[in-house]
Amino acid sequence: MSYTDQVKEELTRKNKHDYKKQLAELSALIRVDGSIQISNQHLAVKVKIFHGNLARRIYSLIKERFGFNIEIRVRHDKKFNLSRTYEILVTPQPGVREFLLELGFLTPQNKLVFNIKEEYLESRKLSQAYLRGLFLAGGSVNSPKSEYHLEFRCERESLADDLTLLLSKFDLKAHRTEHKNNYVVYFKSYSEVTKILNIIGAHQAMLKMENDHIVKELKNNVNRRVNFETANLEKTVSAAMDQLENIRLIERTKGLETLTSGLQKMAEVRRENPYASLKELGEILGLSKSGVNHRIRRINKIADKL
Repeated sequence: MSYTDQVKEELTRKNKHDYKKQLAELSALIRVDGSIQISNQHLAVKVKIFHGNLARRIYSLIKERFGFNIEIRVRHDKKFNLSRTYEILVTPQPGVREFLLELGFLTPQNKLVFNIKEEYLESRKLSQAYLRGLFLAGGSVNSPKSEYHLEFRCERESLADDLTLLLSKFDLKAHRTEHKNNYVVYFKSYSEVTKILNIIGAHQAMLKMENDHIVKELKNNVNRRVNFETANLEKTVSAAMDQLENIRLIERTKGLETLTSGLQKMAEVRRENPYASLKELGEILGLSKSGVNHRIRRINKIADKL
């Protein structure tokens, strides 16, 4: 099961909300995955879903609230090894026109409406429910272990425009692109993705993403520290090799006994501890780090003159 499916599974298991929130969610689901049909001059509604639990949720929302006769068709394309497709069909019957009016798909003059119902844009709680429906119908989100990405698929530009407006009411600035004849509204940052998961009610998914983000940050911090310490170690070893070479040069040309007692002791300790840091050399000699550095510079300076 993909991470998107896990999030949608969590959302479909949530308790049904009050009547208006259910309508808002249902309106979004039909807006993306549904179609309005006319049969013998009578209206019908068909919703095509790829998730069984979501199909059951839509069925129960319509059945419990409106009492319609509903047909469910399950299809499985073995030729292309596709998963099951669920078709929910509200057949022509009394009340369908009023149903579509209430969800914002028809005007009183029976004209189709392609924008989100104003009520769902004005109310924060209904906006959340509508956003949840849009994600269930046409949303996807990457696993927390990969790059952060959450998107909504919109077949019409008008829906993408309204969705961008809806998201702005939650202080979310969406990105837009077109892909395969769809308008895609998307987000790429950790903070935006977790905020949307929280808004639509996917709290378990949000907490998992937060936990994975913490682990990812800890790993990155450890890697940065290891890289930093490795670079410092390489620098220390390189400097020590130069110092040892200078000490050998002095010894070959004029002898270490020509150095002052302090520098001679410094040279001997460095030869005995070729990979020690300046701090470690200081602990052996009873000197500060700056004191060790000063003596080594003097040795290097003597070697440079030879």
